[in-house]
Amino acid sequence: MNKDGKYTDLRGATPMHGSQAARMDFNMVSNSTSLETNVLETIVPDSIWHARQALKFGPISITTRMTVVRLRDGSLWVHSPVTPTPELIATLSNIGNVRCVIAPNKSHHLYFPAFLAAYPSAAGFIAPGLESKRPDLAGYPLIPDDAPWGDELQGFFIDGLPILNETVWFHAATGTLILTDLLFCFSQNNRGLSAFVAKVLGVYNRLAMSRTMKLAIKDKHALRRSVRPLLSLPCQRIIVAHDEIIGKQAAEKLKVALREL
Repeated sequence: MNKDGKYTDLRGATPMHGSQAARMDFNMVSNSTSLETNVLETIVPDSIWHARQALKFGPISITTRMTVVRLRDGSLWVHSPVTPTPELIATLSNIGNVRCVIAPNKSHHLYFPAFLAAYPSAAGFIAPGLESKRPDLAGYPLIPDDAPWGDELQGFFIDGLPILNETVWFHAATGTLILTDLLFCFSQNNRGLSAFVAKVLGVYNRLAMSRTMKLAIKDKHALRRSVRPLLSLPCQRIIVAHDEIIGKQAAEKLKVALREL
């Protein structure tokens, strides 16, 4: 992020500014289309980067986000990978060696095999239940409690929401909470149908669980119990998989969002 609050394009280009919907993941939507080449941008200098990939679900345009964290040994931890384009691979090679690749829930897995194919020496880990949904991924280990990245990224499994079986992560060194689909925040930059849908789902210009995802909760007590530890985290920013990163009043906005569950 530069002094103007924009995320720096590492290529040197101009800086870039429940029920059916809950199940709308990338392998199920046959007409999803990649719209632009991925670009690695800095979130926290020397520590965290992201790459956004534009997708289209019918008439609705959204983005999905890959997050990259540099571990203490200089290797890279990759969360929810996107298409490993040659340019993205080249840019990643300038910042470190990809060591771990994470499919963090049962919806974010489309680009996981291709990404690992591009990094055959990396270890891949999948969300519980994904091995049944994607039998071709059954050979990969589940996200472990005793993880090779140790205490650098603290994982919290979100119970009571089996449609996702999501693990969220806290990077204490930078105060960064990394989510996938547990919460959403679609900024005011969205227009037209995308903005309309975000408003209907209750996630327009606010951090929240979508209304349709709330319908998919199977055990509200288990969900509340599993998110309770997140409330005490010294959170400085929240990275979600879709659209806006929360960089101001992150801890306060997180508490509001989680207390609505």
